[in-house]
This record gives sequence, structure tokens and C-alpha cells, in this order.
Amino acid sequence: MDQNFANREENSGQAKLRRRRNDSNNRDYSCGCGKSYLSYAALYTHLKQKHNSIAPDGTHSPNNANQRPGRGRPPRDDKDRKSAKSDDGQSESGNEPDEILEELLTFLDSLGSFRQTEKLSSDVDIQAFLLSNFPANVFSNYQEYQGIFDLLKDITNEKIKVQDIDQIANEPFDKDKSLRKTNITKILTYFLIQIGPKLCVEAYREICIFIIFYQKFLNSLGYYALQKCQQEQKNEDNKQLDIKEEVSQSQEFCDVHNGEYMLLIANEFILSFLPQSYSGIERVEKNLKIFGSCAEKLKNAVYVTQHFSYWLFSQKFTDQRLDFYTEDD
Repeated sequence: MDQNFANREENSGQAKLRRRRNDSNNRDYSCGCGKSYLSYAALYTHLKQKHNSIAPDGTHSPNNANQRPGRGRPPRDDKDRKSAKSDDGQSESGNEPDEILEELLTFLDSLGSFRQTEKLSSDVDIQAFLLSNFPANVFSNYQEYQGIFDLLKDITNEKIKVQDIDQIANEPFDKDKSLRKTNITKILTYFLIQIGPKLCVEAYREICIFIIFYQKFLNSLGYYALQKCQQEQKNEDNKQLDIKEEVSQSQEFCDVHNGEYMLLIANEFILSFLPQSYSGIERVEKNLKIFGSCAEKLKNAVYVTQHFSYWLFSQKFTDQRLDFYTEDD
């Protein structure tokens, strides 16, 4: 565990993400045509591609004091999206996670050309793409990525054998918490399986590295962050919590916990761990287009993590989402 975590956390005034539980009102960047986004970059790209850079009436972004009265179709309310969930965690609309991934791709469009151009027509093609382009050569230790890589093979093998099934929908579901019981390592793998085939090779490799770094940080700090969160809850309630840790902390956090608390470390991950993670792989980092240790690429990490949190929420892996904010908020 990082012994300096508590001190750094107190001084993390530059943090760019805030956890919100069941909050539906942070798609602040909306186009007058009805589309809404999590970032200005995504809205800008939408306007450029769909409206020739001319904002329709009703387009809104934070701090836009001169916007004209809206006459366009109102943005879709996230409350409607959240209500379209069945008791077993399945999305009745069926397309919300795909919409969120498309928003992430739209944000990446603002940075460069990162979409997949070749058609992956079968599950076999998708598996071949995910496994053959996995950035194993970036890491010096196989154990750093073994869990995710092995699950990539196992989950895609199952998909090839049993086609036309929704594997995430079949994950065990806790009706009391309205969350899936899927462990974090498997959740991260599902994300790579869903976003990977939509990306070009270079972008897929960068997302893989980013996800493996996130898993590594959760494993190193997850137990401490969870204990700290539970202590804060106890202090707020002014009573003892009945917390029973069912597993030994000798087991990896991501292998035994579901996604309920996987966003606890998001700020510290971006502010502290991520910049340090590229130390030792500078040769790789200089060729990266999305992520890196410089301030601009860390900002990209903020937006990607925010979209990732929305995907987690839509799949009922967590009941929280991340909101982008500034120090003035």
C-alpha cells in the first residue's frame, strides 16, 4: 500500500473527478438536436461532424452565457434511462452501454483517428484482434496482465462456442444492492472486449495499458481506500458499522471484490499513480497518442475515466458515476 496516500489525498486540490451516487444530471454538454455529452470535446466533435460546426438552437455547454433560447428537441433525460432497468439488472432499452461507448469514441475523435476501419465480422475475428494486439510486450512481468489476458481468452472462447448470448446479462446479480457480483478483473476485461473491436490497433493497445494500470493501482490501494470509506461512513452515522471482511487481504482486491467500490481511487489514480506508471517505459510512452504523463494527456485520462464510470453504471457494475469539475465548483 502507498503510505503517502493519505497526505497526498488531503492536498489533491487539482482533482478533476467527483463521485456521485445515482446522480443523473451531469451530462452538461448538450446539442440542440437532442444529443448530450460528458465533455466539451465530444460535443465539439459532434457539432463538427453532424452540423458543419454550426450549433443548433438550444445547444448548451457550461459557462455558455450567450446561448440562444432552445427551440430544438430537448435532450434525453437520464432519469428515463435509469428507469429502463429491470430488477435483474438488464437494460430494457438494450442500447445504453453502446451509446456510452459511442460517446467515448466521439471524444477520442477529437484527439485523432482512433476508430477501427476494418470490419470484424465474426466472434473469431474479434478474439484474434483482441489477443494478437494485446500489449504484453510493454510489461516486464507476465503477472501484471495475466488475469485480464487469460479472461480475454476465456470469455471470447465462450462467446465463440455459445453465440447470441449476452454474457454480462448472465453475470450473477445481487438484488439487495441492485449490482452485479462480477469481480473487478472480469469487469475490466468485459470493458476491453466491448470497446476494443471499435478501436484501431494503437488505440486498443493504449486502452489496455490504461486498464491494466487501473487494476494494478486498485490491487495496491483498494483495501485501504475501502477501509477509509467505511470509516467515513461510520463517522457520519455516529455508530459502529457491521463490516465483515470475508476474504483475506492477501488476495488481490480486484479478484475478490465486485465493482461497487472500484471508483474510490479514481482521483488518486490520475493525479499520482498514472504519471508514475510510465516511468521505465518512456520508449513506449513517446509513441502514445491518448495517454501519458504530461498534463494534457492526463486530462484525456480524466475524460476516459468519466466515460468508463458511466459504462460501469449502465451495466450495473457500480451505483456511482464520476462527474468532471474544476476547483471553482
